[in-house]
Amino acid sequence: MSITGILRHTVGLFCLLIGIAVVASFCYSCKKNSENQPAIPYHFHGIIPLPKSVISSEGYLKIDSTTVIVNNTIFTRAIDLIENTFSDIMRVKIERKDNPGTGANIIFTLDGNLLEEQYQLEIGKQDINIRAGSPRAAFYAAQSLRQMVWNACAGKKVNEIELGCLKIDDQPAFVWRGLHVDLARHMFTKEYLLKVIDWMAYYKLNKLHLHLTDDQGWRIQIDQYPLLTETGAWRDFNSYDSTCLELAKTDPSYTLDERFTREHNGKRQYGGYYSKQDLAEIITYASAHFIEIIPEIDMPGHMSSAIRAYPWLSCTDSTGWGADFSYPICPCNQQTMDFAFNIWDEIIALFPSNLVHIGCDEVETTTWSASPECHAFMLEHNMHSAKEIQNYFVKQLQSHLQSKGKTVIAWDDVIEGTIDNQLLLMYWRDWVTDSPARCAANGNSLIISAAYPFYFSSNNDDQSLEDLYNFKPSDQYNAAVSGKTIGLQGCVWTEIIPSEAKFEQIVFPALQALSEASWSSTQAWQSFQARMKPHFNYMDDQGIHYRTPKWKQ
Repeated sequence: MSITGILRHTVGLFCLLIGIAVVASFCYSCKKNSENQPAIPYHFHGIIPLPKSVISSEGYLKIDSTTVIVNNTIFTRAIDLIENTFSDIMRVKIERKDNPGTGANIIFTLDGNLLEEQYQLEIGKQDINIRAGSPRAAFYAAQSLRQMVWNACAGKKVNEIELGCLKIDDQPAFVWRGLHVDLARHMFTKEYLLKVIDWMAYYKLNKLHLHLTDDQGWRIQIDQYPLLTETGAWRDFNSYDSTCLELAKTDPSYTLDERFTREHNGKRQYGGYYSKQDLAEIITYASAHFIEIIPEIDMPGHMSSAIRAYPWLSCTDSTGWGADFSYPICPCNQQTMDFAFNIWDEIIALFPSNLVHIGCDEVETTTWSASPECHAFMLEHNMHSAKEIQNYFVKQLQSHLQSKGKTVIAWDDVIEGTIDNQLLLMYWRDWVTDSPARCAANGNSLIISAAYPFYFSSNNDDQSLEDLYNFKPSDQYNAAVSGKTIGLQGCVWTEIIPSEAKFEQIVFPALQALSEASWSSTQAWQSFQARMKPHFNYMDDQGIHYRTPKWKQ
């Protein structure tokens, strides 16, 4: 072994021993609390994602019946969260008052010198002081404190908690910390999506990208086109459903959720949709947790569910499969373009986010090439290839949405055409290795969702988890790409994820790794493994069906 190898081995062993010692001290603290004995000082913060700076100091602060949470109308959501946390954990009531009390106080202060998502949290011997650059930052500080409190007693009811003194200065590395959920292949109840929002908030993720339509189902109410939900929301059981049924024979987590199945004309069907009221409730709940809901209607490809409902949308008046992908809608027909505009007008009236995702991936062009109408359209617009119809569609839809004040996102497939630099691009095609550089050279900002390691549903083992955790754009791409990257996003595609249990097996602990990769400025894998100990306990307490990494033992 080389000198370098020996040093790496020694440093690695030292870090592992530190991690074991930290976890051991954590377990002792939990034991004391679970026996309702006085808590010992809790110096292992266990926060995920790892804060930018944590400085521990001597001493501890006791949280008990004399503690007061001091009201501040600017930070109502953060204070609500802290109050609810103590209500869940403490046997005694922690008062919320307008003025400090004689015991420990938890005090929030707006600090104009801090960045919008930056907070500073200090646990002193007398009080907890939180300075925040905005209500959002205060909410993140409250989540960090919530984790420390929960970790200190492992969710057990206690009379008091003693937290070790420390100072945290924290802010995210990226403004976009996202999770994508495919609701078209298999869907989840409104109530379950609210749970997903809770979990995202706990780990400071801030963008929930909802893939609301695809070939397999249309999941959003559109008043102007009722057949989209009457017909397009339902499908006869397909090959993915059959695969799930077969897998369910030995693994119950593959069992189809019967709430989304029905008998229709003698056939078993899967489907459903979200009403506008459902989505309004999801949006409101997410906003209260400082999470932005990004709607995606994937166009012009992946539209079989819409074509089943309205066959005239296709150049062939039918659904079908081309050389590589499903038949797209036909942008050469103005009625089809009006359909796209009308769909999006209803959607932007519902979703307050200024961000919308128009899809534009995997677009089959053979039906356009074979269409006399498209031939005439191409001549009229001086086009030389059917692929230019895709450029036209993107530009027309982008222009329409920008006129409504929206920023448009598309999958990075569109860089194969001619686009302007106002599109926000989501890079997923990791086999097209020069795509990020071409996107950056064109001036487009990027969200990294590379299939490996960000497609949770395709990568679900210990190695992909570690690779996800350690992912840094600056290590993967040139400086131009890193400079245009605004964040990271994990994606869950649900072809063979038919249940909540399977969803959780795929998502956890990848969600925690994504959280740290997108928030923390420093990656520390062994520290992450040690800090995951209380988070496995938290997931057990929450009834989350997570995948157990080998290193958890």
